Amino acid sequence: MLFSILVPVYNVEKHLDQCIQSILNQSVNDYEVILVDDGSTDSSGSICDQYVNKYPGKIKVIHKQNEGLISARRIGISLAQGAFCLFVDSDDYVEPNWLEIIAKHINEYPNLDMLIFSYQYVNNGEIIQRTNTLCESLKIWTAGNKKELYQKLIFTNTITSIWTKAIRTTIVKSDPTNYLQYRNKNMAEDLLQTLWPITQAQEIVYVDRPLYNYRYSPSSISRNFTANTVNSKNTLHVYDKILEYLPLWGIDDSETKKQLKARWFNETMYTMSKYYEHAHDNESKRAILTYDWPSLMPEGAWASDDIYINQFYKKVFCAMKKRKFVYIKLLFFQKKINSYFKQIMRSIKHAK
Repeated sequence: MLFSILVPVYNVEKHLDQCIQSILNQSVNDYEVILVDDGSTDSSGSICDQYVNKYPGKIKVIHKQNEGLISARRIGISLAQGAFCLFVDSDDYVEPNWLEIIAKHINEYPNLDMLIFSYQYVNNGEIIQRTNTLCESLKIWTAGNKKELYQKLIFTNTITSIWTKAIRTTIVKSDPTNYLQYRNKNMAEDLLQTLWPITQAQEIVYVDRPLYNYRYSPSSISRNFTANTVNSKNTLHVYDKILEYLPLWGIDDSETKKQLKARWFNETMYTMSKYYEHAHDNESKRAILTYDWPSLMPEGAWASDDIYINQFYKKVFCAMKKRKFVYIKLLFFQKKINSYFKQIMRSIKHAK
């Protein structure tokens, strides 16, 4: 069997049919589908059972108590029998030529351990945006040039998603990481689970084709601030794991660590800014600004001399420390005005 397609399922009754049908509609038939129902409380579990009954030799389902996305993925991996693992989130769907293109390149590159492909954002069936191209198509990474790929992985969001990769199953299963300690820590879990296979893969190929459709919904953006919600977004365990890999990758230098800290700072402040921009009253804004955001960052991530830190976030962070709430309000107002004028200029440019 060539492919094991692993689908974690949790309360996605609205989108699950489209997800599974997009897999079943592939022209390549050499695969199994493993659905892992992570304790769904809606009809997702029964939908999974219906597909198993209809395709008993093709689809399997595991029903388990809710323990989070990492647990569901790891159970699916443990049951995989195909030569390569593919991952699909149950509220997304794949292109009709997804398996055909992947299989073609696996045949063309007999030493291939990982194939990376692109994806696009969709909403209500329409393509919103395609992600940035990683590099030229069919670029190959081996032990001699993988540093570039490691840097792309930890400093950008271009290839962090596990569902943009076909990974040799023996490599995924050999991962020694104790994922039990990360149950219910679902933020950045893709990046966490990519560290081992991207390190072990002897040959990695990139295909510049958007084969995966990531369902984007404005309602999924963080809007209602609570301390518990923000605490669940803590990803310092992923940062700590990356530090363990840096010596293996040959990039265990001070500049790399500074840049890595800056990424955590910028992403934490991005989260804060989204909450702030969606807050409707001063009380909510005050709660957001007085939350302990540094607890989500590595120590020293807010160093004022760090050239990798976003300058707007730096100004806001310094003002937060000094409780200059009026100044912060002015900063966000200025940001909104600047964004508005940029949109106008883009419209004028496109109109010419």
